[in-house]
Amino acid sequence: MHFLTRKHVLVSTVTTLLLGIITFVYIDAYSGNKFRTMQDRISTTEGIDLTGLENLHISGGNIPRYPSLKWNLRHVKMEKIVVNAETRTISYVKGLPHTLFGYTCEAPNWRHYIRRLFITGSLLVRPEIIRTEDEEARTYGFGYKKVIIGSKFTASDKNIEEIISYFDHLPENHWLHFHCAHGSGRTSMLIVMIDIMKNAPKVALKDIVRRQHLLGSVDLFDTTVWPGGHYTQTMLDNRKKFVENFYGFICQRKEGGIQSWSEWHEQQSESESRLTQAGDKKQISSSNQRAPKETLKDS
Repeated sequence: MHFLTRKHVLVSTVTTLLLGIITFVYIDAYSGNKFRTMQDRISTTEGIDLTGLENLHISGGNIPRYPSLKWNLRHVKMEKIVVNAETRTISYVKGLPHTLFGYTCEAPNWRHYIRRLFITGSLLVRPEIIRTEDEEARTYGFGYKKVIIGSKFTASDKNIEEIISYFDHLPENHWLHFHCAHGSGRTSMLIVMIDIMKNAPKVALKDIVRRQHLLGSVDLFDTTVWPGGHYTQTMLDNRKKFVENFYGFICQRKEGGIQSWSEWHEQQSESESRLTQAGDKKQISSSNQRAPKETLKDS
Protein backbone atom coordinates (compact mmCIF):
# COMPACT_ATOMS: atom_id res chain seq x y z
CA MET A 1 0.00 0.00 0.00
CA HIS A 2 2.88 2.33 0.86
CA PHE A 3 4.54 1.43 -2.48
CA LEU A 4 1.38 2.21 -4.43
CA THR A 5 1.06 5.53 -2.68
CA ARG A 6 4.63 6.49 -3.55
CA LYS A 7 4.09 5.33 -7.13
CA HIS A 8 0.92 7.37 -7.45
CA VAL A 9 2.66 10.43 -6.04
CA LEU A 10 5.54 9.99 -8.49
CA VAL A 11 3.20 9.58 -11.47
CA SER A 12 1.16 12.58 -10.36
CA THR A 13 4.29 14.71 -9.94
CA VAL A 14 5.70 13.75 -13.34
CA THR A 15 2.33 14.33 -15.02
CA THR A 16 1.98 17.73 -13.40
CA LEU A 17 5.52 18.64 -14.41
CA LEU A 18 4.91 17.61 -18.03
CA LEU A 19 1.64 19.49 -18.17
CA GLY A 20 3.40 22.53 -16.76
CA ILE A 21 6.12 22.33 -19.40
CA ILE A 22 3.60 21.86 -22.22
CA THR A 23 1.52 24.78 -20.95
CA PHE A 24 4.62 26.94 -20.67
CA VAL A 25 5.77 26.05 -24.18
CA TYR A 26 2.42 26.57 -25.88
CA ILE A 27 0.70 29.23 -23.75
CA ASP A 28 1.83 32.14 -25.95
CA ALA A 29 0.82 30.25 -29.07
CA TYR A 30 -2.84 30.02 -28.18
CA SER A 31 -3.45 32.90 -25.78
CA GLY A 32 -5.31 36.06 -26.71
CA ASN A 33 -7.55 34.45 -29.31
CA LYS A 34 -9.74 37.15 -30.89
CA PHE A 35 -11.58 34.87 -33.31
CA ARG A 36 -15.07 36.06 -34.23
CA THR A 37 -17.61 35.69 -37.00
CA MET A 38 -20.55 37.85 -37.99
CA GLN A 39 -22.90 35.08 -36.89
CA ASP A 40 -21.73 35.15 -33.26
CA ARG A 41 -24.25 36.12 -30.63
CA ILE A 42 -24.18 39.80 -29.63
CA SER A 43 -24.60 40.45 -25.91
CA THR A 44 -27.21 43.13 -26.52
CA THR A 45 -29.13 44.10 -29.63
CA GLU A 46 -31.13 46.91 -28.06
CA GLY A 47 -30.97 50.02 -30.21
CA ILE A 48 -28.60 48.48 -32.76
CA ASP A 49 -29.43 47.93 -36.42
CA LEU A 50 -28.27 44.41 -37.34
CA THR A 51 -29.42 44.59 -40.95
CA GLY A 52 -27.15 42.56 -43.24
CA LEU A 53 -24.75 41.51 -40.48
CA GLU A 54 -25.37 37.76 -40.60
CA ASN A 55 -25.02 37.81 -44.39
CA LEU A 56 -21.39 38.90 -44.18
CA HIS A 57 -19.16 35.93 -45.00
CA ILE A 58 -16.24 37.09 -42.90
CA SER A 59 -14.38 36.39 -39.69
CA GLY A 60 -11.41 37.88 -37.90
CA GLY A 61 -8.74 37.14 -35.34
CA ASN A 62 -5.09 37.30 -34.37
CA ILE A 63 -2.21 35.53 -36.18
CA PRO A 64 -3.84 32.21 -37.06
CA ARG A 65 -2.82 28.73 -36.01
CA TYR A 66 -4.17 27.06 -39.11
CA PRO A 67 -5.35 23.75 -37.63
CA SER A 68 -7.44 25.75 -35.14
CA LEU A 69 -8.69 28.13 -37.83
CA LYS A 70 -9.71 25.24 -40.04
CA TRP A 71 -11.63 23.73 -37.13
CA ASN A 72 -13.33 27.04 -36.24
CA LEU A 73 -14.49 27.45 -39.85
CA ARG A 74 -15.42 23.79 -40.43
CA HIS A 75 -19.06 24.80 -40.93
CA VAL A 76 -18.14 27.04 -43.89
CA LYS A 77 -18.53 25.10 -47.15
CA MET A 78 -17.47 27.90 -49.50
CA GLU A 79 -13.95 28.86 -50.57
CA LYS A 80 -12.04 30.44 -47.70
CA ILE A 81 -9.34 33.12 -48.06
CA VAL A 82 -7.09 34.44 -45.32
CA VAL A 83 -6.47 38.20 -45.65
CA ASN A 84 -3.30 39.18 -43.82
CA ALA A 85 -3.04 42.77 -42.59
CA GLU A 86 0.03 42.22 -40.41
CA THR A 87 2.87 44.54 -41.39
CA ARG A 88 5.60 42.11 -40.37
CA THR A 89 6.41 39.02 -42.41
CA ILE A 90 5.00 36.00 -40.59
CA SER A 91 6.50 32.57 -41.21
CA TYR A 92 5.57 29.26 -39.62
CA VAL A 93 7.58 26.58 -37.84
CA LYS A 94 5.78 23.32 -37.08
CA GLY A 95 2.44 25.10 -37.44
CA LEU A 96 3.34 27.98 -35.10
CA PRO A 97 4.41 31.56 -35.90
CA HIS A 98 8.18 31.90 -36.08
CA THR A 99 8.07 34.73 -33.53
CA LEU A 100 7.50 32.15 -30.78
CA PHE A 101 10.95 30.70 -31.52
CA GLY A 102 12.85 33.96 -31.78
CA TYR A 103 14.08 33.01 -35.23
CA THR A 104 14.45 36.66 -36.26
CA CYS A 105 15.60 37.99 -32.88
CA GLU A 106 19.17 39.19 -32.51
CA ALA A 107 19.19 37.89 -28.94
CA PRO A 108 16.61 35.11 -28.38
CA ASN A 109 15.65 34.56 -24.75
CA TRP A 110 15.54 31.30 -22.81
CA ARG A 111 11.85 30.73 -23.56
CA HIS A 112 12.62 30.77 -27.28
CA TYR A 113 15.32 28.14 -26.80
CA ILE A 114 13.03 25.89 -24.74
CA ARG A 115 10.37 26.05 -27.46
CA ARG A 116 12.97 25.30 -30.13
CA LEU A 117 14.19 22.27 -28.25
CA PHE A 118 10.78 20.82 -27.44
CA ILE A 119 9.09 21.57 -30.77
CA THR A 120 11.86 21.47 -33.38
CA GLY A 121 14.35 19.22 -31.61
CA SER A 122 17.16 21.75 -31.98
CA LEU A 123 18.37 24.89 -30.23
CA LEU A 124 19.48 26.27 -33.59
CA VAL A 125 17.44 27.96 -36.31
CA ARG A 126 16.26 25.36 -38.82
CA PRO A 127 15.57 27.18 -42.12
CA GLU A 128 14.52 23.95 -43.82
CA ILE A 129 11.33 23.74 -41.73
CA ILE A 130 10.32 27.42 -42.06
CA ARG A 131 7.27 28.00 -44.24
CA THR A 132 5.71 31.21 -45.50
CA GLU A 133 2.17 32.03 -44.39
CA ASP A 134 1.02 31.61 -47.97
CA GLU A 135 2.34 28.02 -47.94
CA GLU A 136 0.88 27.33 -44.50
CA ALA A 137 -2.53 28.66 -45.52
CA ARG A 138 -2.71 26.62 -48.72
CA THR A 139 -1.67 23.46 -46.87
CA TYR A 140 -4.88 23.74 -44.86
CA GLY A 141 -7.07 24.60 -47.83
CA PHE A 142 -7.12 28.39 -47.54
CA GLY A 143 -6.45 30.98 -50.20
CA TYR A 144 -4.19 33.85 -49.20
CA LYS A 145 -4.09 37.61 -49.72
CA LYS A 146 -1.77 40.25 -48.24
CA VAL A 147 -3.06 43.83 -47.84
CA ILE A 148 -1.80 47.05 -46.25
CA ILE A 149 -4.17 48.86 -43.92
CA GLY A 150 -3.35 51.17 -41.04
CA SER A 151 -4.73 51.55 -37.56
CA LYS A 152 -2.02 53.68 -36.01
CA PHE A 153 -1.40 55.25 -39.41
CA THR A 154 -3.60 56.09 -42.37
CA ALA A 155 -2.90 53.85 -45.34
CA SER A 156 -2.07 55.46 -48.67
CA ASP A 157 -4.81 56.06 -51.24
CA LYS A 158 -3.17 53.40 -53.41
CA ASN A 159 -3.43 50.81 -50.63
CA ILE A 160 -7.09 51.66 -50.01
CA GLU A 161 -7.83 51.44 -53.75
CA GLU A 162 -6.30 47.95 -53.83
CA ILE A 163 -8.45 46.79 -50.91
CA ILE A 164 -11.62 48.22 -52.45
CA SER A 165 -10.83 46.61 -55.81
CA TYR A 166 -10.20 43.26 -54.14
CA PHE A 167 -13.54 43.40 -52.31
CA ASP A 168 -15.33 44.57 -55.46
CA HIS A 169 -14.15 41.63 -57.55
CA LEU A 170 -14.52 38.90 -54.93
CA PRO A 171 -17.13 36.27 -55.92
CA GLU A 172 -20.08 35.91 -53.57
CA ASN A 173 -19.30 32.29 -52.66
CA HIS A 174 -16.07 33.16 -50.81
CA TRP A 175 -15.39 33.55 -47.10
CA LEU A 176 -12.75 36.04 -45.91
CA HIS A 177 -10.84 35.65 -42.66
CA PHE A 178 -8.98 38.81 -41.63
CA HIS A 179 -6.04 38.89 -39.28
CA CYS A 180 -3.24 41.11 -38.01
CA ALA A 181 -0.95 40.49 -35.04
CA HIS A 182 -3.52 40.63 -32.23
CA GLY A 183 -6.81 40.66 -34.14
CA SER A 184 -7.52 44.20 -32.96
CA GLY A 185 -6.74 47.43 -34.82
CA ARG A 186 -6.10 46.51 -38.44
CA THR A 187 -8.44 43.51 -38.37
CA SER A 188 -11.20 45.75 -37.01
CA MET A 189 -10.55 48.29 -39.75
CA LEU A 190 -10.97 45.71 -42.52
CA ILE A 191 -14.09 44.18 -40.98
CA VAL A 192 -15.74 47.60 -40.58
CA MET A 193 -14.73 48.58 -44.13
CA ILE A 194 -16.37 45.53 -45.71
CA ASP A 195 -19.45 45.96 -43.49
CA ILE A 196 -19.69 49.53 -44.80
CA MET A 197 -19.25 48.41 -48.41
CA LYS A 198 -22.00 45.85 -48.08
CA ASN A 199 -24.50 47.66 -45.86
CA ALA A 200 -24.11 51.44 -46.21
CA PRO A 201 -26.20 53.57 -46.46
CA LYS A 202 -28.98 51.22 -45.24
CA VAL A 203 -27.22 50.90 -41.90
CA ALA A 204 -25.93 53.99 -40.09
CA LEU A 205 -22.20 54.19 -39.47
CA LYS A 206 -22.62 54.33 -35.68
CA ASP A 207 -24.49 51.00 -35.81
CA ILE A 208 -21.84 49.37 -37.98
CA VAL A 209 -19.04 50.45 -35.65
CA ARG A 210 -20.97 49.51 -32.52
CA ARG A 211 -22.09 46.06 -33.66
CA GLN A 212 -18.58 45.17 -34.74
CA HIS A 213 -17.28 46.33 -31.37
CA LEU A 214 -19.80 44.08 -29.61
CA LEU A 215 -18.58 41.15 -31.72
CA GLY A 216 -14.99 41.70 -30.60
CA SER A 217 -13.54 44.43 -32.77
CA VAL A 218 -12.01 47.65 -31.47
CA ASP A 219 -14.42 50.55 -31.01
CA LEU A 220 -13.13 52.70 -33.86
CA PHE A 221 -15.11 55.68 -32.56
CA ASP A 222 -13.44 55.60 -29.16
CA THR A 223 -10.77 58.32 -29.22
CA THR A 224 -9.85 58.08 -25.55
CA VAL A 225 -6.10 57.81 -25.00
CA TRP A 226 -5.39 54.98 -22.56
CA PRO A 227 -2.65 55.44 -19.94
CA GLY A 228 0.32 53.38 -21.07
CA GLY A 229 -1.36 52.68 -24.42
CA HIS A 230 0.29 52.66 -27.83
CA TYR A 231 -2.04 55.15 -29.55
CA THR A 232 -1.69 58.92 -29.49
CA GLN A 233 -4.64 61.30 -29.69
CA THR A 234 -3.74 62.13 -33.28
CA MET A 235 -3.69 58.44 -34.25
CA LEU A 236 -7.12 57.83 -32.76
CA ASP A 237 -8.62 60.97 -34.28
CA ASN A 238 -7.20 60.14 -37.72
CA ARG A 239 -8.51 56.58 -37.54
CA LYS A 240 -12.01 57.75 -36.70
CA LYS A 241 -11.87 60.37 -39.45
CA PHE A 242 -10.84 57.74 -42.01
CA VAL A 243 -13.79 55.51 -41.10
CA GLU A 244 -16.18 58.47 -41.40
CA ASN A 245 -14.66 59.43 -44.75
CA PHE A 246 -14.86 55.87 -46.02
CA TYR A 247 -18.54 55.65 -45.13
CA GLY A 248 -19.20 58.94 -46.94
CA PHE A 249 -17.29 57.73 -49.98
CA ILE A 250 -19.19 54.44 -50.22
CA CYS A 251 -22.58 56.16 -49.80
CA GLN A 252 -21.98 58.63 -52.65
CA ARG A 253 -20.39 55.86 -54.74
CA LYS A 254 -23.54 53.75 -54.51
CA GLU A 255 -25.56 56.76 -55.64
CA GLY A 256 -23.52 56.94 -58.84
CA GLY A 257 -20.94 59.43 -57.61
CA ILE A 258 -17.16 59.24 -57.83
CA GLN A 259 -16.07 55.61 -58.01
CA SER A 260 -12.38 56.09 -57.23
CA TRP A 261 -11.33 56.52 -53.61
CA SER A 262 -8.20 58.44 -54.64
CA GLU A 263 -10.18 60.94 -56.71
CA TRP A 264 -12.86 61.39 -54.06
CA HIS A 265 -10.35 61.71 -51.24
CA GLU A 266 -8.38 64.32 -53.17
CA GLN A 267 -11.52 66.39 -53.70
CA GLN A 268 -12.43 66.09 -50.03
CA SER A 269 -8.96 67.19 -48.96
CA GLU A 270 -9.12 70.20 -51.29
CA SER A 271 -12.55 71.17 -49.95
CA GLU A 272 -11.35 70.90 -46.36
CA SER A 273 -8.31 72.99 -47.19
CA ARG A 274 -10.46 75.74 -48.76
CA LEU A 275 -12.77 75.76 -45.73
CA THR A 276 -9.80 76.03 -43.39
CA GLN A 277 -8.35 78.92 -45.39
CA ALA A 278 -11.72 80.67 -45.49
CA GLY A 279 -12.06 80.25 -41.72
CA ASP A 280 -8.58 81.68 -41.15
CA LYS A 281 -9.34 84.71 -43.36
CA LYS A 282 -12.62 85.31 -41.54
CA GLN A 283 -10.87 85.17 -38.19
CA ILE A 284 -8.19 87.63 -39.35
CA SER A 285 -10.83 90.01 -40.74
CA SER A 286 -12.80 89.85 -37.50
CA SER A 287 -9.66 90.61 -35.49
CA ASN A 288 -8.85 93.61 -37.69
CA GLN A 289 -12.35 95.01 -37.24
CA ARG A 290 -12.08 94.80 -33.45
CA ALA A 291 -8.58 96.31 -33.28
CA PRO A 292 -9.50 100.07 -33.53
CA LYS A 293 -12.10 99.80 -30.78
CA GLU A 294 -9.69 97.96 -28.52
CA THR A 295 -7.02 100.61 -29.23
CA LEU A 296 -9.43 103.47 -28.44
CA LYS A 297 -10.45 101.81 -25.22
CA ASP A 298 -6.84 101.32 -24.15
CA SER A 299 -6.04 104.98 -24.84
